[in-house]
Amino acid sequence: MAEIKVVGAVAKILKEEGVDWYAAVHGGHVWQLQVALDRAGVKCYHMRHEQSGVYMADGWARASGKVGVAMGTAGPGFGNMISAMYQAYLARSPVICLLGQHATEEDGWGPFQEAYAEPLSGHFTKWTRRIIDPSMAAYFTQKAVRDATTYPCGPVALEFPINIQGLSAGDEGSLRGYLPHGVCAAPSRPAGDPQMIEKATRMLLEAKKPVIIGGDGIYWSDASEELREFVELLDIPVLTRRMGRGAVPEDHPLAFGAGFRRPIQMQADVIAIFGLRMNMLEGFGMPPRFPVENVRYIQVSEDPEELTTRMSSELSISGSPKPVLRQMIDCARDIMKKKPDRSEWLGIVKKVKEEDEAKGKALIDEVRNNKAINPHFVAAELVDFLDKDATVILDSFCMAGFATDKIKASFAGQILDGATWSGVGHGVGIAMGAQLARPGKQVVDLLGDGGLGIAGFDIETAARYNIPACYLLFNNSSWMGYEAQKGILPEDVKNCDWGTLPDIRYDKIFTEMGCHGELVTEPQHLRPALERAFNSGKTSVINVIPDNSVVAPQLAGRMDYYRKLFAGE
Repeated sequence: MAEIKVVGAVAKILKEEGVDWYAAVHGGHVWQLQVALDRAGVKCYHMRHEQSGVYMADGWARASGKVGVAMGTAGPGFGNMISAMYQAYLARSPVICLLGQHATEEDGWGPFQEAYAEPLSGHFTKWTRRIIDPSMAAYFTQKAVRDATTYPCGPVALEFPINIQGLSAGDEGSLRGYLPHGVCAAPSRPAGDPQMIEKATRMLLEAKKPVIIGGDGIYWSDASEELREFVELLDIPVLTRRMGRGAVPEDHPLAFGAGFRRPIQMQADVIAIFGLRMNMLEGFGMPPRFPVENVRYIQVSEDPEELTTRMSSELSISGSPKPVLRQMIDCARDIMKKKPDRSEWLGIVKKVKEEDEAKGKALIDEVRNNKAINPHFVAAELVDFLDKDATVILDSFCMAGFATDKIKASFAGQILDGATWSGVGHGVGIAMGAQLARPGKQVVDLLGDGGLGIAGFDIETAARYNIPACYLLFNNSSWMGYEAQKGILPEDVKNCDWGTLPDIRYDKIFTEMGCHGELVTEPQHLRPALERAFNSGKTSVINVIPDNSVVAPQLAGRMDYYRKLFAGE
């Protein structure tokens, strides 16, 4: 058998695992890797910035459910990837990062672009490995794919010193620790303990006011069908969150949204939570978001970290949501004599939903014809325009606040966001990856001018590769808006300006790069601009100049908190 180099082994395995492309910025420390990948038929999308390359891999991974790959050269190449790697970690996205590095014999001598990913990235990857034994390259590459895609999904990094890349990894037919693709079975999804399954099912059957909440675990275990079947079988109101949002379509009679969840959750007597990490977006699973009196909790996850100890739970079931829900469906069918009568509880939930929808409609009707286009109208008009199978990336901090409760998700994985990292500018790359994963479908990034300043030039990358993602730019000429600045900062602060040059014509800038550009300054201009952008078949930038005196909802609710901080209260 012919010998195969380290880079050849990496390329061979990634191709076998179904990797057809990766995102990168080239550099001398990774040229050997790039050549090997090209020869294996793996395409390079060459970025303007390494950060957007990881975001692109992240967007592909979350939209497709398959591993995404990004590459960066030594030192600053890896350094530029860190923020996006961290977001992929917190978003539980299966990304593999291939990193170049200086030669091993130069360790500690001050070589060009010296950096050590292994000690630096341990807390924002599932694991990172510096490959210094050539014979182990194949094993760790194959393991990276498997571990990145095993729940909870997350990024894995492989670092290759430049002098190791060209060494022999062994005979091509007998690489150490390597098995041909498909020979080693994927891990099974663990089911729950049968006794706990029966107890949980009976709790939900006997409850007067039950609620089910589904999170990331619903998406990654492919449990949407089971979740819908279970809530319909037992007539239980359901809230879906994070990547699970839309697993039960949000226009379903049993579904309710996060914007008005508190009055529903506060009345519930049993709450069952499937595959959801209780981070700050969930109020840490504590009051006032989650009540502690007159309620019993059931937690289900195959990730121990999601079975939080901050919540007093009657049952914590270690298992994957898909098989656990199937067990509960079968159990319910066995023990149910008739469907529970939830009419009173469903009536309460319906009334809360209708009141919230009426309030939202009244707000939009009130601002619909404002000459300075209102951000609430921008979000509502966009949602009304988009196809039900469109992918929406929440990027702009402000625009995410205006839009998130107006979107009615139709399927799990439809809404991609910045998790709790929320670095802004992430949507530029994520939209590219999502568009590749969902060709022919609408993909829109709700981008802010702050995020555009960080990552905007990779919109040219999308245009260069003919990726028809749409970037709806919320151009309020400021980081978070002038009114937010005035409402938060003390009056004596004079030199802390959050603004930029006003009303920059970004649409013209990106038209010069081959994009379709639109300028929107008044409400009646928005829908025609959306139609032209999506019908152009090109990367598009819709430059919306909004009324920047309107404060984003998530900021408006926090102004008093920050005022008190500055006042020392």
